[in-house]
Amino acid sequence: MKKAINILILSFIYFLATSLKAQDGYTYTFQHNGAYNFTVQAVPNTSSNTFAPLVQSYGFTIIVPDGVTIDTGSATSLGGGASATFFDGTNVGMPSIDGYLITETLGSPATYPAPSTATNTNVYTFTVNGSPTSGTIYILENNSALANSVTPLKSFKQADMIDDGTTVFVNVVDPNSAAVSGMSTFNFNTLSVEETNELDTLSLYPNPASDIVKIITPERVNNIEIEIYDNSGKLIHLQLSEENTIDVSNIASGLYLVTITSDDLKITKKLIVK
Repeated sequence: MKKAINILILSFIYFLATSLKAQDGYTYTFQHNGAYNFTVQAVPNTSSNTFAPLVQSYGFTIIVPDGVTIDTGSATSLGGGASATFFDGTNVGMPSIDGYLITETLGSPATYPAPSTATNTNVYTFTVNGSPTSGTIYILENNSALANSVTPLKSFKQADMIDDGTTVFVNVVDPNSAAVSGMSTFNFNTLSVEETNELDTLSLYPNPASDIVKIITPERVNNIEIEIYDNSGKLIHLQLSEENTIDVSNIASGLYLVTITSDDLKITKKLIVK
């Protein structure tokens, strides 16, 4: 395990070498999509900057209770190729936790909304395995003891946020502060039986689809609302019919995330448009 951590140090020390030098930058937060599904989002610092940043790479660490795992095989990410490196907490002196270092270098830089819009960007969506009923999942804070002792576990984001006619990627996540905001922790004991199971049987049909998609809801779920995001985190404006159908015939082929909300419940499903 020490060898693996050393490799991570060599691989990612470059990203942590550049500190945030201006107000513009990002933190990370959780969005709870319902049940055991979560999205890590990039949150822009408050800014009047109207330039849409280009993002080249990013990384952060998700901490889970000891023995809890996440389904990395079904996870989706900003560029579609995120790597999830598991580490055993025992090997970093914290036997009560385990963790995943999530990193991705994008083949082509992604464009984020301008910071002035105060818009969060979806970065990594995943599901926790095993339906745990206790313990806490959280995004590791950059100023935590663990992040300071194993520095490759610190969050970073290589981005160009300056509208000066050149493209220069620097780290825009503060390595010396917490670098998290909003809901950065989630306690599994807050999940009631109803919240855990009520929307689990919801499905999209057909999937993959090329025209009309039916959202098939559980019997006791009547009123739903939807939000659809493409793989870059951009909101796609599609209307939900009274019959709970959506027409995807006019959007590009690819992977989409459909977030369905009913009262206080929310779940995210993957939809492939062909």
